[in-house]
Amino acid sequence: MELLDRECITNLPFRVIGIGEATKEIIETVKSYGYDCVSATVLTKPFECVPTDEDKMVIIVAKDNTDHANSIAKTFHDAGVLTIGLLDNADLECYDSVVSEASYTEYPDLTKALLQPIATQGMIAYDFNDLRTTLTDTKHFLVKSVTRCGKERMAEAIGCIKRSLTSSVLNKIERLSIFLYFNKVGKQPLVMQELATLSDSLSELPESIDVFWAVYPDESIKDEEIKITILAAGKELKNG
Repeated sequence: MELLDRECITNLPFRVIGIGEATKEIIETVKSYGYDCVSATVLTKPFECVPTDEDKMVIIVAKDNTDHANSIAKTFHDAGVLTIGLLDNADLECYDSVVSEASYTEYPDLTKALLQPIATQGMIAYDFNDLRTTLTDTKHFLVKSVTRCGKERMAEAIGCIKRSLTSSVLNKIERLSIFLYFNKVGKQPLVMQELATLSDSLSELPESIDVFWAVYPDESIKDEEIKITILAAGKELKNG
């Protein structure tokens, strides 16, 4: 019997597992983010990996080897680990939620969008429990990000997000997390009026949507920019 890949044994709470050599570049990019609480591994044959008591979330990434990805995902999902899929043709019963209509080139950014809120310190409380609530048993999720600068940056970013969420998509969203990123040492600091603008926009959302939001400093954001990222989830989003 072949031994499990040693790199698949970890005591970190959040894992990113690439299934097969085709995911190597994606996994290397994820490693470059430098999140201390995250392990990122490329899994090769025999494609076996088991959850540990420390596991809280796993992101399964695959370009091919879909059957192996589903099998590993089911092991984690059955163990009560929040199991997220970045792949095509996923067996939805093996995952809590799978990305809807994304290309392979987007997988590194999608992974960062999922990890950054729980791997970095925010100014408004948001933690893994909030992410778990957003994604658990939702079947499908999508991520959208908008960056804007200038005096009207908040209104412009919110407007762009709203235009991307057509009524047919909005009606299928069950849970929504919204993350605002800014450079705290920038020339244009975040002001209360901008937060009020964001808060007002949240009040316009359908009451049926469970909404979480948080604010994070991010030195990778340019001086006068803000970035808004939304994580939307719902069982019918695939048909949006």
